[in-house]
Amino acid sequence: MIQLLIVLLGTALADEGPPPVCDPDTEVVDGDHLLRALSLDLRGVVPTAEDHEALVDGEVPDELLDAWLDDEGFVERVVRHHEALLWPNVGDIRLLSNRQRMISKNGVLYRYLVAPNYRGGPEYCGDFEASWDGQGELVTRTTPEGWIQEGWVEVHPYWAPDTTVKVCAFEAQTAEVSPWGTECDTYDSRYDPYCGCGPGLQWCDTPALGHVQEEGYVAPVHRAIAEDVRRRIARVIRGDLSYLELFTSPVAYVNGPLAHFYRHNTRTPAHVRFNEMPVDPDLLPDLDFTDEDTWVEVSLGEEQAGVLTSPLYLMKFQTRRARANRFYTAFLCQPFQPPDGGIPGLDEADPTLDLTQRKGCQYCHAILEPAGAHWGRWGEYGAGYLPASRYPTTAPECQWCAQTGESCSAACRQYYVVDPLTQEQDPYVGMLQGYQFLEERHRSHPEVGPKLLATQGVVDGRLPRCVARTTATWLLGREPATHEEAWVDALARTFTEADYRYDALVRAIVTSDNYRRVR
Repeated sequence: MIQLLIVLLGTALADEGPPPVCDPDTEVVDGDHLLRALSLDLRGVVPTAEDHEALVDGEVPDELLDAWLDDEGFVERVVRHHEALLWPNVGDIRLLSNRQRMISKNGVLYRYLVAPNYRGGPEYCGDFEASWDGQGELVTRTTPEGWIQEGWVEVHPYWAPDTTVKVCAFEAQTAEVSPWGTECDTYDSRYDPYCGCGPGLQWCDTPALGHVQEEGYVAPVHRAIAEDVRRRIARVIRGDLSYLELFTSPVAYVNGPLAHFYRHNTRTPAHVRFNEMPVDPDLLPDLDFTDEDTWVEVSLGEEQAGVLTSPLYLMKFQTRRARANRFYTAFLCQPFQPPDGGIPGLDEADPTLDLTQRKGCQYCHAILEPAGAHWGRWGEYGAGYLPASRYPTTAPECQWCAQTGESCSAACRQYYVVDPLTQEQDPYVGMLQGYQFLEERHRSHPEVGPKLLATQGVVDGRLPRCVARTTATWLLGREPATHEEAWVDALARTFTEADYRYDALVRAIVTSDNYRRVR
């Protein structure tokens, strides 16, 4: 019987057609109802008795609305609205290689995956205190399996400097450069028995940096990367700055965990790479890893494009196409969608690698590829900037190794075209990957960066109109209806004329009859 009712209900709903929208002649809500709607939408709380007493002739006075638009609750609501646009959850992205991760056995920390390089097997050190011989070498013993074991030492770890933990002596080594010449804070150190985890274990991953330790636990660095963008958005709203600062400002925020990560962990990457770092380590504030609640404003390089080049955005959207696609969808209201009947021409026998020319793909990618090129100097699957001083558009050494068959460097393999799949890529061998298949008129996009993309959206009106639409959708609780398109155009003009102040846009929406009809 229940299943029959569900079927009948589903049929009835399906027969109703598209969801209804408010008729232009619908009566607007009275002042008390409007007060409640405004308080919930703008502050996230119900109005107090004093708020109701502030009504003037049954209407919400401008002074009260102004106060709410200056309220911290409004800042938080706007930040949360933008989180829905930027998808800020990066807790599932591993920041450091598993080879740098420490685990505990019998209360002693060691690197399980690196242990075979200097112990001969995936074993920890012996359960005894470490000692050294007259030459300063660790005293070891051989296990029945033929593995090498040293002892442990006590270390004050960076995540709890007032305590001590037992650490295998190989892992506890603090040399910055080993006798073999290895820089011990890099990924290559995993093969060097003279490279440990550094002072306070600062180069290694532990449960403190640790990804998911228990259900609901989010690592401090992941939290900080997301909070940095929250604070960038809040700065614009709280300071009544131009909304365009979100796409142009070099201002960012760091706390203790994030400063620690930038200083010590960006050269031992896993799923994302941070070369070159978004901030000069010498300019970082003097914070400890434990200073999670202490935030300091820092200024990044002029190449920065606000949230569009933040570590959060670059980590969440890891390819040039994904970064451009999210910007077009969230801030230009132009999502790239296949036609209803699917993409034609995908059965082509020998498709071109140039998606701007490939059958069925060229219509979207003729826009998407040049747009993605604005991130051409931001490494894919990473959050680092590639300055021309160190990463020229064409690198002779990458061109040489690709053409001679010699082994290419890690930088060449990661950032440059060195292994062409077809002859189509031959003209781009030795060139940064972000320049592939670009027309001459688009060759400047990687150099000017995403700032230009945002600026173009402002000049042609797409960005202010999209912001007006998404903000109206948030506050109305639905998409603007067809008969409200002219109103959205008027909102965009109001936003532009107010020098892109976001509170002016919100005020125009919540004081409109359209808002009062749905609330």
